[in-house]
Formats: sequence, structure tokens, C-alpha cells
Amino acid sequence: MSRNQNRVNISQVPAQQSSIYTPPTTHVVLPSKGRFYPEGHPLHNCESIEIKEMTTKEEEILMNESLLQQGLVVDRLIESVIINNNVSADTLLVGDKNAIIIAMRTEGYGKEYEISVPCPACGHLNEKEVDLSLLKPAEEATDLEMTPNGTFMVTLPKTKVVVELKLLTGEDEKIILETNEKTKKYGLERPIATQYSRMIVSVNGNTDSSEISALVSNLPIRDSRVIRKTYKKANPDMDMSFHFQCDKCNHERGMEVPITANFFWTD
Repeated sequence: MSRNQNRVNISQVPAQQSSIYTPPTTHVVLPSKGRFYPEGHPLHNCESIEIKEMTTKEEEILMNESLLQQGLVVDRLIESVIINNNVSADTLLVGDKNAIIIAMRTEGYGKEYEISVPCPACGHLNEKEVDLSLLKPAEEATDLEMTPNGTFMVTLPKTKVVVELKLLTGEDEKIILETNEKTKKYGLERPIATQYSRMIVSVNGNTDSSEISALVSNLPIRDSRVIRKTYKKANPDMDMSFHFQCDKCNHERGMEVPITANFFWTD
């Protein structure tokens, strides 16, 4: 028998199927549609992001005491399920993070989310079930003056100053929170000014931080309200509203779905 006859034709050997479970993936529609991410960001002009279903790996993240104490659980969860390793949770817009969180919860535990809601009329504590699959991105504003960098321009009515605003990311929110915590110890907390200092990119085209700080410190209330209203209008997010009706007094109103500590836990 020749050597060639002794050789095994590997292509003819039936491959054994792996018993390892491969989590399915899904594409989550981003409220921002990628419009507010600058060029070079992995999600620039991307309308959706691919994530995988949560597994025991993510369950261990949820139970990690160190991450819980540091408030890093949600960010670690998001980064664990995103397929594109170049996407950091810190650079995600807040509305896009919300969309990913809701999709993670729906895919992992189901669309039913049980919440306890006190009635604003009579105070009765209602046990309600929200269908998370019904939550969709809110309608986007179409009348904003956008820039190629994903920022938008606003002319303030009182001072006539033109400010350039950006949407806050997860990293911005962390910095705002840390700054407020530090200044609170000395009685110098300025939450509005701190937030504006992260939102405002330029003042009349000037990006100098001292120029921005000077405006923030002396901003007329009328102009401040315009900034807040414009930002809220521009901010792409999930529509978290649901119809509430009290089981006791039948009071009805629209309410926001609360994201509580047990969002990722079910019985």
C-alpha cells in the first residue's frame, strides 16, 4: 500500500458539530441614527448597532460587587454585548445607551417589565406591567442647524450670542456627576453651570474654555431656558412614555417608564 493510500482525506471526514452555544445577535435601532457622532467615531452615520444576547458572562457582571459599588455595571454590560469592540460605552450618546439597555433587557429576560407606580392623585401603589417591545425612538427634530461634527447652533434671544452645542455622552454625565459631588462638599455646587460647560462647544465661534465659562456664569435666564428647550428637542432618545391608570381611583395620565435597580432582575 502506498503512502498516498494511507493518507486521510480530511475533506471527506464529517465535521463534528460544536456543542458550544453561540448567542444570537440583533440590530438595535439608534435614536441618534449616528447623526451626532463625529467623523472617526465607529457609529458615525450608523442607524443601528449589533449586540449579542446576554449570557452567564453578563450575569456575572451584574453580580460583581466591585462594579456595583463603582457604578460601572451598566457600562460593562453594554461593552460586553456590543459586537464592535471599537465602541466604548463612554462615547455613546445617552439616548443610544437607553436603546441598547432596553434591547438587552428585552432579549435577555423578555419584554414584560413589572413596576410599582404610586398614583400621583391618591398615592395608591400600583403594580403594573410594561411591554418593553412597544418602546420606540422618539420623533427626531428636523429644524436644527446641524454642523458636520454632529453639533448644532443656537442663537440666544437675549444676548444674541451664537452658541454651538453638543449632545452629552456617558463620559460627560460621569464628569458632571463627579464635579457636582466634589463641589457639593464645599457648598459650591452649580449643577446647571457644570452641565452647560460640557454642552457648549463654542461661543460666537470661540472655543476657549474661559470664554464659555464667562458666558455660563452670566447667562440670562431667558437664554438659559432656550438652551435647555433646544437641547431637549434635539436630544435623540427613546420614547419611554406609557399610559397609566390607577387601580384604585382610576386616575389616568401619561407617565415615563422608570428604570429601577431591578431592571435586569426577574423572579
